[in-house]
Amino acid sequence: MTALAEPLETPDADRSDTGGIALLTVAHVFNDANQSVVPALLAFLVAHHGFSLASAATLVLAMNLSSSIVQPLFGWLSDKRAMPWVIPLALLVASTGTALIGVAPSLPLMLLAALVAGIGVAAFHPDGARAASHFSGAKRGLGMGLFSVGGYGGFALGPILVTPLLLAFGLHGTSFLIAPGAIMAIVLACNMPRFDRANAHAHKHRTRAGVDDWRGFWLLATVVALRSTIFFASVTFLSFFTIAVLHGTPGQGAIVLDVMLLTGVGGTLLGGHLADRFDRRRIIGASLAISLLGAVALALAGAYAPSFPLIVALASLLGFGVSLSAGVIVVLGQEYLPHRVGVASGMTLGLAVTLGGVAAPVFGAIGDHYGMIAVFAAVAGMALLSGALSLALPQVRPGNPSRASAA
Repeated sequence: MTALAEPLETPDADRSDTGGIALLTVAHVFNDANQSVVPALLAFLVAHHGFSLASAATLVLAMNLSSSIVQPLFGWLSDKRAMPWVIPLALLVASTGTALIGVAPSLPLMLLAALVAGIGVAAFHPDGARAASHFSGAKRGLGMGLFSVGGYGGFALGPILVTPLLLAFGLHGTSFLIAPGAIMAIVLACNMPRFDRANAHAHKHRTRAGVDDWRGFWLLATVVALRSTIFFASVTFLSFFTIAVLHGTPGQGAIVLDVMLLTGVGGTLLGGHLADRFDRRRIIGASLAISLLGAVALALAGAYAPSFPLIVALASLLGFGVSLSAGVIVVLGQEYLPHRVGVASGMTLGLAVTLGGVAAPVFGAIGDHYGMIAVFAAVAGMALLSGALSLALPQVRPGNPSRASAA
């Protein structure tokens, strides 16, 4: 393999491989489904093993911590040497770890399985994002948008995939989850020549890049962490909000959440397309401004004019806004660190996002003390803060492969 402590390909390396992007997007679905399978297991673990909620929740903590801690490490290793073979291996490891959680006979072994799953999920992202960039050619924003859609889809798919298995086979039903991951890993392994060709083509179109802009990158990482609090708080509490303000059913809450996530898929795709035409920083700013509008409108609607159609419409606006920048932030992070693409991908796809999830209990405490309307008022505050910080994001330095200065 060729050493990769080099800049990304230039935008005029315009050959794209849509089949390669599609392959990585589907793989991303199965990889990130592991992250949402574990929360879906908690109620079954409490019922079958008599765990307390706090004990069961340590599985989620273990998976998130292992994923967030090792993700920058895998990014650093990815920058040292091209490792496309890590992508199928990581998917297999993640699926195996998740499958073993329900089979493990004790909580310590379950925690070990969750740690393994988290490591697999983390290892997938840096090389997966690099490969997505190579496959995208000049349309890196759109390519990364498609790749990010896979993550959204996987997050939504996890509970849908595991719940019928748990109902049919009990906790041992998780063992079936190794099958889709293993099949996808085999497909990826059979396509390694495709990855090698894309990597070789990218290297032929290298250009001299500016130095890594760590100040710009850390500011972006802060924006990403704050943006992810908007996403996690919305996903966690939107159903509760719907039930609280409408006195509705859990089914109505689920519908509102599903609408938000589905609208997010469209926002991610559109954001990637726009980022290939306009200043990436402005797309991020617009994303956070729309998120602010959606969160404020939800809080006002809940307080003064609650109705199910209105809540659905505003949830769509919030989902569209927060997802508009999903792929853009990864591309911009890679451009701030053109010599550390793996680290940039691991941080923007993993660590900064996980840190956003840590804030979910804070929003829960706000809800306990002040109600669900206050939760989305706090979400609006996060959107305002992150939007303000996004205005300070610097342009990508000359020589880096960016259209960030485009009008």
